[in-house]
Amino acid sequence: MHVVAVFLCLLVTLSHVKAESEIDLKDKVTVITGAARGIGRAIADNLLKEEVEVVIIVDKNLTQGLVTETEFKSTYGEEKVWFIHGDVTTDLDWVFEKIFEKYEYVDILVNNAGITKEDDPVLTLMTNTVAPVLWSQKFYDVMRKDKGGKGGIILNIASIEAYTKDPFFQAYKTSKYGVLGLSVGLGHEWNYMTSEVKVIPLCPGYTDTDLAKEALNISEQAEMDTNAKYIESMTIQSADVVGQAAVTVCKTGKTGTAYTIQSGELSVSPYIENITVEFLLSLQ
Repeated sequence: MHVVAVFLCLLVTLSHVKAESEIDLKDKVTVITGAARGIGRAIADNLLKEEVEVVIIVDKNLTQGLVTETEFKSTYGEEKVWFIHGDVTTDLDWVFEKIFEKYEYVDILVNNAGITKEDDPVLTLMTNTVAPVLWSQKFYDVMRKDKGGKGGIILNIASIEAYTKDPFFQAYKTSKYGVLGLSVGLGHEWNYMTSEVKVIPLCPGYTDTDLAKEALNISEQAEMDTNAKYIESMTIQSADVVGQAAVTVCKTGKTGTAYTIQSGELSVSPYIENITVEFLLSLQ
């Protein structure tokens, strides 16, 4: 009897996993934080190409947010984009209420907003970790089928630093470890069986964005710094490549599984990648 029960439970699990790999993004209401520029903007652009109903951009950069909104409206239509000026660390509740005053449901949440401020670890953790935790939980609770929702997707943008063992960017690395842990835990198949909410972390490698340039220039002697040489040793990819990967992961990715997009190649993330002393010495 016990064997039969285990077998039936396995069948239910497999049926859910199969179902989550067949998602059409058309007409989905989507919220993306930090999408005024960079990776977030590229994700928004690629989701709009998939004919989602609307992309709601939440960003604290007012000027760039309005520019991006105007450009996307010109390309995709007036009703396809909505910019909300807000800070992910302080404005979750009123942004959430504002969104649900206009739309009955949110199908996709992308937690993308992030910073690299090694001299301010508190702000780094609040922005890169605490905010995604709170935003994920808030939207997850209304998406989950066992609580009256319709299911959905939460895509959390982490980083290869979330699993890379190297001596650099401790505050940033810590913050992205947190995003990875949040996503593989909340997105575990056990939770998906009842919620039907996919939660997936995407870990971009070195990407051509303002954030990456800030990281590269973090040292006063960047040209001679091993940290900078390490970054420069990586193959840079465009933000659009990450945007395309985000769409692929939303459509076909397995919940609770981390994916890496590095040098334009999408793959399942390793548990840990060790950058050895010998490799760093070779950069000298």
